[in-house]
Amino acid sequence: MRSFWAMVRANVKMSSRNRGALFWNLAFPALFIVVFGAIFGRGAITTFHVGIAEPASEFGEAAAREMEANPAFMVSRGPAEEELARLRGGERDIVLTFPVAEADGRPAATLYYDMARGPSEAMAVGVVRQTLNELAGGEPAAAIEEEPVDAQDITFMDAFLPGIVAMNLMNAGIIGLSTAFVNYREKGILRRIRVTPFPLTSFIFAQALSQLLVVAAQSIILVALAKLLFGFHLRGDPLAIALTVAVGGLTFLAIGFAISGVARNAEAAASYANLIAFPMLFLSGIFFSMDAAPGWLQPITRALPLPYLVDALRDLMTRGAGLTAVWTDLLVLLVVFAVAMTIAIRFFRWDASGAD
Repeated sequence: MRSFWAMVRANVKMSSRNRGALFWNLAFPALFIVVFGAIFGRGAITTFHVGIAEPASEFGEAAAREMEANPAFMVSRGPAEEELARLRGGERDIVLTFPVAEADGRPAATLYYDMARGPSEAMAVGVVRQTLNELAGGEPAAAIEEEPVDAQDITFMDAFLPGIVAMNLMNAGIIGLSTAFVNYREKGILRRIRVTPFPLTSFIFAQALSQLLVVAAQSIILVALAKLLFGFHLRGDPLAIALTVAVGGLTFLAIGFAISGVARNAEAAASYANLIAFPMLFLSGIFFSMDAAPGWLQPITRALPLPYLVDALRDLMTRGAGLTAVWTDLLVLLVVFAVAMTIAIRFFRWDASGAD
């Protein structure tokens, strides 16, 4: 038994001396606490901005009062045309109109939504519909019609898949390439390439091209799977989508190269990659809207590259927009690519010792 406790003490000492592991094991949970706590706070899960079109029926006035008393809703009132315009502009999550006449003797309402804004829109539709039905006396006491503001029939998967494709591009570049390149350096592969006629630039280009081909194939598989199982609609120009995927892939590959230049070993590269990738994963609108995030967090989300790729792919794949609608997103991604490549070149090392 004495030897057992001696081994426990020895393991505790060895673990406590690995300060890097201790830091990252604490930093990541703390990061999630800060991010999700800042977004969702201590109250309701999220806040939905609902527009009430005027004039409203008696049922509509009761619904407006009910939502105004609920901290989960932020209610605005105005003419239907103005509220719908704000919905299209992203200033409203839902817009409700309440005809004075009731259908089949039941309270009536029309619920307008824009599913192209992302998965959180489906949650907003469900929460508002449930609130209206409960107010009317229970399902299906109210005659509620759902109308998309977009002429296209956009489904949940139509809005969700572009974010998943963008996430896959980020993971392949930041997490996959950074650790692989550091492993090449630690194993002496880069040093051996240095003394061969094969140029390093060709080696890096081959790595980038192979990664792009892999993620392109993965993206095609994801689109095919979503279409086969959930009826995904690909509306945009395939060439424009392919160009956006290439720009996004190169951007995150460049970030991966930059991480591999700064990191001293594979463990550090994995930690840096996760530190960069995980916040973007939850602050880019892939799974939920960032509209409810506090003001101090909004500039941070705009400084991250992944939201621009998510928005560009959603505009192209979901709305069927052209390159002219996403050129600013692509420009931001190209700027990030240039900055990341500059860092990668500046801190590039042939071997683990740091020798040139």
